[in-house]
Amino acid sequence: MSATGSAGKISAISAGHICLDVIPNMDHLPEGQFSSLFVPGHLIDVGPAAFSTGGPVSNTGLALYRLGIPTTLVAKVGADMFGQIVTRLVENFNPALAQGLVASPQSPTSYTVIINLPGTDRIFLHCPGANDT
Repeated sequence: MSATGSAGKISAISAGHICLDVIPNMDHLPEGQFSSLFVPGHLIDVGPAAFSTGGPVSNTGLALYRLGIPTTLVAKVGADMFGQIVTRLVENFNPALAQGLVASPQSPTSYTVIINLPGTDRIFLHCPGANDT
């Protein structure tokens, strides 16, 4: 959704689903070995995790912001550590962008663990969290 401001400049609101993406580095693992790695009781040694915001609010809203379009992000996170991380990641772009994020003490923050093995399509473990409320 967009609107034209008083000076004729386009502005946008990106509202809805936001989440924390947790992406462990798995580049060192052998290609195409999913079935031999993911077995009960097997420890998989992974590298450092990257944290990123995900979901349409983040993906679209932050892209619009980077393009120079005044943007408001509107979404709900939990009042938990993941919610704090999402808020901080958004604030790293511009503190004003996080003003539309609501922290709910009743819901966990939505998150996705992204398993990205070499030679295998990504697998997503997802908790919708506060987005379902």
